[in-house]
Amino acid sequence: MAGFFAKLPGLRSRLARSPGPAAPPQLPYRTSSAFLGDYTALTLLHGAYMIYVDTRSTDIAPHLMMRGEWEPHEVATFQRMIRPGDTVFDLGANVGVYSLIAAAATGPRGQVHAFEPNPRNAALLARSLAVNGFDGFSTIHAVAVGEEEGTATLVFNPEWSGGGFMDTTRAEGGVGADGDRRVPARVVTLDRYFTDPSLTLDVAKLDIEGMEGRALRGMRGLLERSPRARLMIEWAPDMLARQGVTAAEIVALLAGIGFRFWTISGRASLEPIAAEALGGMTDGLQNVVAARGPDPA
Repeated sequence: MAGFFAKLPGLRSRLARSPGPAAPPQLPYRTSSAFLGDYTALTLLHGAYMIYVDTRSTDIAPHLMMRGEWEPHEVATFQRMIRPGDTVFDLGANVGVYSLIAAAATGPRGQVHAFEPNPRNAALLARSLAVNGFDGFSTIHAVAVGEEEGTATLVFNPEWSGGGFMDTTRAEGGVGADGDRRVPARVVTLDRYFTDPSLTLDVAKLDIEGMEGRALRGMRGLLERSPRARLMIEWAPDMLARQGVTAAEIVALLAGIGFRFWTISGRASLEPIAAEALGGMTDGLQNVVAARGPDPA
């Protein structure tokens, strides 16, 4: 188990930023949880939205069950970016924190498309959308997103569900001696997956453990025809490079079609960052916002 966690610098960084023992003792949200058996619990996100979680999780589920939140500054920024009626994509939806926030913010006049190749997480997310009444305008796509159509291997461990990653070099299944699961997963490109040329994107969150660059390459056409597109991207240059696309290449792609960039501060405010500075990063992890125009949120 420790071996899998050691492979996940992005997950370690996210946990280090999450409220822990040093945080103020008051809880920001009312929380309530019910264990349902089969490693499943039902709890409250932001004290308002019911969300199913896997109790084996050592990362995301404890924060949701005890504090009712996950990545609070990033979630607050994402929520501000969405307008009623928007079309929202959640790439790397996991159990659905961002998908539920998106569905509540865009409402029944909008659309939410959640992409999650982990079959267990996708099943939990489907239940969460249904129990909140969001399934009528939300769609789960049990696929991974990249720049080429095909099949790859999703590698994950139930105890660190937020750190699954794609092995694009082979497609195989099985369970390793350390508990790691390897599940074949279909990979799609969004430009080919959505064939309706009238479909445009308003907001997207990309948190796919280094595959963000590949996904952006595969959705360039969608971005070009979406003038209001606002993106929140997990920015981990070392993980991006390991998946074959550097930070500089992503910046060049987005800047070339008119995007500007911001970082998210500890108070969920946005700070402009020059394209050259963002593209020059080689390590670390943070979430960045990319949008056309002066005010993405």
